[in-house]
Amino acid sequence: MLLLTGTMTACVQDDDSSQQHVLSAAQVCDDVLSPTGRKALELVSGTERFTELTRRNEAGDPEGFSVALAAEKLRGKSGERADCTVYRADDESGHPQVSIEFEPRAIRPETLVGREQLSFDLGVHAYVNDNGGAYLYFACTTEGLQGKKSYVKASMFTVQGVAPDSAPEDRMAILNDVSRALAEQLGCADEAALPARVPEPVKG
Repeated sequence: MLLLTGTMTACVQDDDSSQQHVLSAAQVCDDVLSPTGRKALELVSGTERFTELTRRNEAGDPEGFSVALAAEKLRGKSGERADCTVYRADDESGHPQVSIEFEPRAIRPETLVGREQLSFDLGVHAYVNDNGGAYLYFACTTEGLQGKKSYVKASMFTVQGVAPDSAPEDRMAILNDVSRALAEQLGCADEAALPARVPEPVKG
């Protein structure tokens, strides 16, 4: 599932693939993955070599994901997309391996989990599903053009599928690392209370 949102006039994909640099797991998503998150990305993707989507900003310069840009988007100060979209370097399909994005939410999410979901004791509500998705809601007050919002929803989609050697915890570890970095940038790390390591899935 690839989400296409945002203002295309302000932010256009850099289609010159010859200019894309091969990155390690430590270098993607603004260099915020912990050693556990890096290993998790490698397991989920089945590779140690990645590229990352960049777009051109209003000045025409290539611009990649940053937690600072994601924070501006949540505060309603930027019309640009701020998702972290990562590809396998050896994949020429044009489809990303993982895509992570954030959105402010005013209402506390429902915490009911179905059979196809595996829940984690993280933030307000966190789970992975059978479709390769991972979701993490955490408390973080932001105020933008649409008013004050009390929560942030973090979503990660494994567009190319999940490598067979990976576990659900791997997806949540990646999403938790990027969410922790964003909470720090927004000044709500204490409010979000996201741990450095993802706990075991909730049993039962």
